[in-house]
Amino acid sequence: MSKVARIRVEYVWDQEAGSWGFVVPALHIVGGGPTRNDARRRAREAIAFALEAGEGEDDGPDAEYLNVKVG
Repeated sequence: MSKVARIRVEYVWDQEAGSWGFVVPALHIVGGGPTRNDARRRAREAIAFALEAGEGEDDGPDAEYLNVKVG
């Protein structure tokens, strides 16, 4: 039985910019949006992009893709 992996996203209100920022520490992603909902949506999109980036590309003889099952 597999589990859904959880990725921590930290949100912060930037008073000076008047917008919400986010950080995904595990993936070294930083971003933001004008509302918290926008920041959340953009965080999800950035995480999906980071996890899917490069799938199927030839990375050379010293690279491989591993299937990972959590749980």
